[in-house]
Amino acid sequence: MLDGTQHVGDGYLYTLAVDTDRGTLELVNTTTAASAHPWLSYDTTRRVLYASGWSNPIAGHRTYSAYAIQDDFTPLLLNTVPSCGTKPIANQFVSHTDSGVFYGVDFVNPCGDVWSIKESGAFDENIQTIAFEEGATLHGFVNTVDLRFMYVMDLGGNAVHTFQVDAGNGTVAELTTTPPSVEDAGPRHAVIHPSGNFMYLIDEEGLRVDQFALDSSTAQLTITNKTLAVTPFGVSVTRQRLRILGRRNCSLILRNTLYTSTRSRDASQPGYISGWSLTEDGDIEADLFVVETPEAGGTPWSDASKDMLILTDQDTGFVALYNLTGSTLELVNRVIERTHASGSITGTACCAGSVWLD
Repeated sequence: MLDGTQHVGDGYLYTLAVDTDRGTLELVNTTTAASAHPWLSYDTTRRVLYASGWSNPIAGHRTYSAYAIQDDFTPLLLNTVPSCGTKPIANQFVSHTDSGVFYGVDFVNPCGDVWSIKESGAFDENIQTIAFEEGATLHGFVNTVDLRFMYVMDLGGNAVHTFQVDAGNGTVAELTTTPPSVEDAGPRHAVIHPSGNFMYLIDEEGLRVDQFALDSSTAQLTITNKTLAVTPFGVSVTRQRLRILGRRNCSLILRNTLYTSTRSRDASQPGYISGWSLTEDGDIEADLFVVETPEAGGTPWSDASKDMLILTDQDTGFVALYNLTGSTLELVNRVIERTHASGSITGTACCAGSVWLD
């Protein structure tokens, strides 16, 4: 755990070009970052990048940074602000107001942040700090389609926290909590289908995805009788860490496909990426694939406009490109830690998060 004073090393942001026709991935720029960033998101225009920071604490707190995306897609730092805790993780920009609102949660300290945003995309004022009960460990959150409600996943508390969002300024107020399907499941991430009918919740300790029916008027979650296994039969729970993957606006739906990923704690064992097709209203339709990842696996990210996803591996140091064709997910290209004319894949535990800018 980070205690707010440890220095975890320098951070870098990498710009990579994807050729969708040839299926190639090329590193084109390396930029020294304000911090080592485990999580990235962007505004609605994809011209401002937001990042959680795990190095260079300010007054004992880790940070959030905002970057302008320049015409050549390289980042330019706008400003850096302190977070509420010592290990900020998931973050997201939401367009509640004219300039938007930024949300972030902390994995070690049970707290969350709400920041107003300037017209430039830079952070403005911290308008709310959200306190959670002792023992909570937060890793992901997601908004309903109409932005009226927010769900925060709590691994340590084994619960999903439901918040109502103030449409005027973006602040939140907690309504209730909902347990996952089993005790000690460890809720980590979730996704809400664009129809608003279902939420899918991935459990870190349970190696499963729970399907919840969602009442859009009350935000109530009701567990259904559908649970998905995210690894092949027989994989040990003790050596896996899980993430759901998808668009960086916290929707994990890619052309009506639901993806999950696991990352092995043992570097000699693979992780897995699994996929299911969904109906138009967001229900499970059919199993598609379960594929092994290179090395121990990493964190995949994708975009609703493409049949491609990026896998970032912070343990070995690589960025991989996958392509989905029908029910087949294929590894088509990989940039491994190396020196390049425009920089290198290097630095502290590269690479963690990524976003598609175009």
